[in-house]
Amino acid sequence: MSKFAKITKGTGFSKDLKKLLKRYRSLEEDLKNFIKGQLVAYHKEHVDNHGVFLYQQFGFSIASSL
Repeated sequence: MSKFAKITKGTGFSKDLKKLLKRYRSLEEDLKNFIKGQLVAYHKEHVDNHGVFLYQQFGFSIASSL
């Protein structure tokens, strides 16, 4: 089974996102595009679009907005 089975947003993230959405109206749509275009493509479809960088010392991926 894949380690990347589901994307969840923690309570702290959701709380911060709600505050930021008041100031940045397109943020929610931008986040959806980022998840679809970067995270899902890299982890599920194995498409390396050079937007996600794997840092071995942390044990997880860091995504970039390139």
